[in-house]
Amino acid sequence: MAAALAPSAECWTIADLQAGASARVEFTVTPDDMAAFAALSGDHNPLHTDDAFARTKGFEGAVVYGALMVAKVSQLIGMRLPGRDSVWASLAMDFRKPLFVGQAAEVEGTVAEVSASTGMVVLKITVRAGGKTLAKGQAEVILVSR
Repeated sequence: MAAALAPSAECWTIADLQAGASARVEFTVTPDDMAAFAALSGDHNPLHTDDAFARTKGFEGAVVYGALMVAKVSQLIGMRLPGRDSVWASLAMDFRKPLFVGQAAEVEGTVAEVSASTGMVVLKITVRAGGKTLAKGQAEVILVSR
């Protein structure tokens, strides 16, 4: 059986990066994504799995798992900025507003600091939907030298 081709990743070097560089990933979390995550994680909290229940608690519908938004941060770091030769050292996120299933969103990373001596890149992370900031954070990423 032939292996499926993986999407190609950007491949930034420390020399290429400077403060202010940015990239984004647009996404929409589907009901199938939510079901797969519930099965994988074992988290079947009805705030995430049941629209009607979530509405009784004052939400517009089922609330996307925060970890699925973090998964899009992973896509941003591993595929876009810095891309292929990077690995996380740390991630801190503050979730301010919920994302709902089926709602279009984007995660953006902006380079805040670059250290050529350590290979460390600090990214400011923002998740937005509908013109509102849903989450903010910071990622420290090690860019592996070649």
